[in-house]
Amino acid sequence: MADLFTDCETETGAREIVRFLADHGYRHVFGLPGSQLVSVFHEMQNADIVLVPTIHESVTMAAADGYARVAGSAVAMVYMLPGTANALANIYNASRDETPLLVLASQQLSTVRSERGAFCEGDLVPLVRPFTRLAKELTKGTPVRSWLEKALRAASGTPGGPAYLSFTEDVMVEPGPVVDERLSQRAPDPIPDVSEVAERLRTARKPLIVVGGQLRRYGGSEVVESLAARYDIPVAFELGLIDALGIAPGHSHCLGGLLTGGAIHEREADVVLMLGTRFLTEASPRKTPYFEAAEFVAQVNADQDKLEDTRKADWVCASDPAAFARELFDALDADPPAAEAMAGRAEWAAKRPEGKMPPGALATLFEGFGRCLAPLHDALDRGWVVDESVMASTVLTAVLNSKDGSRYAGTSGASLGWATGAAAGIALASGDPVTCVLGDGSVRFGTQGLWTIRTMNLPVTLIILDNKGYASTRNYERAYVESLGAEASPQRPSYSNMDMRETGPDVADMIAGFGIPTRTLSDQDDLRAAVEQAWAESANGPNALIMPVGFEDE
Repeated sequence: MADLFTDCETETGAREIVRFLADHGYRHVFGLPGSQLVSVFHEMQNADIVLVPTIHESVTMAAADGYARVAGSAVAMVYMLPGTANALANIYNASRDETPLLVLASQQLSTVRSERGAFCEGDLVPLVRPFTRLAKELTKGTPVRSWLEKALRAASGTPGGPAYLSFTEDVMVEPGPVVDERLSQRAPDPIPDVSEVAERLRTARKPLIVVGGQLRRYGGSEVVESLAARYDIPVAFELGLIDALGIAPGHSHCLGGLLTGGAIHEREADVVLMLGTRFLTEASPRKTPYFEAAEFVAQVNADQDKLEDTRKADWVCASDPAAFARELFDALDADPPAAEAMAGRAEWAAKRPEGKMPPGALATLFEGFGRCLAPLHDALDRGWVVDESVMASTVLTAVLNSKDGSRYAGTSGASLGWATGAAAGIALASGDPVTCVLGDGSVRFGTQGLWTIRTMNLPVTLIILDNKGYASTRNYERAYVESLGAEASPQRPSYSNMDMRETGPDVADMIAGFGIPTRTLSDQDDLRAAVEQAWAESANGPNALIMPVGFEDE
């Protein structure tokens, strides 16, 4: 029988875990000490594995998430119920972004496990199950290596995502069984039938492709870039916060955001193909349908559960989006669109909205975003970009002009406090400089991640867009007050006592408190020169630039 675990004697679970990590080439593990985890951390001294310290489990998960995006997989270790609860928001983010993570948690002794009886005890598996590809508690007598291998396969599957194992303390510290087990290999995915979509694109006069981060993860970006250029098909990024750029932002046929640079195409397209995207998710779904003029809308996603999970398409396919794109390109090359269909496509692909700006008070804010982010246009050519700028994300992706979009990382989960940890993980895995772009609200959520960035002395440049608080929440309140009418609500928005022009510590002081050199810029500063200087100085460790973008009412 091939591929058996017959080479190792009966060992403690802690040793089995460390041997598994070493066998699979993990160089780093993310976590913070917890009493029931010390056995694993102690055994790691005997392996060439570095424990990357964090001071909060949300950072543990975010850093592992960033690391996995570069290395292909990562391991995070959390402490029982409190650690799992602290990590949950970024487990959710990793789930949304299909990040291949192994989350290993400690648990009470099998002999005393009840439900909530002991300190830090809780039923962990139901807590994480909605956001994981696999969730299992290992109790005494359970073969450790077997479940680790199974969890890794689940995390790295098609699609991937977090896999979670909790280990009771006796599993970690006592000898356990070693089980001979076959290791299965996954057969290649079946070749998708693209004929219907190919025929629609052959005859379309105003085609549109909408790409999600899944296309980048599965290796289909260059195929779509070539297809778009050859057949004059404009390409837009999916709506809202995005985890990865499906094509390069500087590609000739890249529109940017679907409702910004691609606004005309969203309204007028006659055939739409969504590759590796959801359809379509928003915090507040709009009342009017998307793609009103489209005769045919197709959605392709590797995850069956993401097909039509919010809206309906005319045609769906559960497929690796890269494999689908390759088959589609071959089909169109074999039978290209007629000259009549191609007429006018170049002009259609080049269309851009004129002077599109958010209405009312937000115009001031977005003008500030554009001014502050323009100096970052070549950031992707200098290293990685980690984006948690939230409202400014569409502006950031619009100013980026690199012909390579592979080094962009965001999160579609919208649970704030992710970027500082993710920047640390990406810097460790890649060895490249990282430009981490955050709103001042995001950095308040992610302050604990600053400790890891500084402790590891990583080449991270923090760009903080400071609008003095949570502009998104302020915008929602203004819209709500306006909807009530002046008679019903004559008072101004209260901003929930979170107008940070008057309250709270300055964001620059918070960052500097972690020992990170911080500079606050003004309208009179040369922003490009300041950014270039910060990039140069990041070779010696992290630094931060605070860029005031103004408050909407000013």
